[in-house]
Amino acid sequence: MKITRWTAQLDPKKDIILKLFHAEGLDGSEVTVEAGKKMANLRTNMREIIQVITGELIFNLSGNQFVLRPGDKLEMASNTSYSYSNMKNESCLFLMAQLI
Repeated sequence: MKITRWTAQLDPKKDIILKLFHAEGLDGSEVTVEAGKKMANLRTNMREIIQVITGELIFNLSGNQFVLRPGDKLEMASNTSYSYSNMKNESCLFLMAQLI
């Protein structure tokens, strides 16, 4: 697991994050998590990369809980068990890419 926090002075925008994904050779798909939604018992099949565009997600990886905010990027190895939830009153949008 690797977390990269957004530190740029510019607010993360969808077009900026898409350009960053493309610069890394990633083809991300958009995922929207509605307010109050929880996803549990998930497992990566391949290496997965997630980068938040808007909103916040609470992630749980092997008992370690942390928050991903706009611009934050999470890289997970294959065969990783995880869950996440959106406890805010707004939806969360993130990009997800899978690598072999």
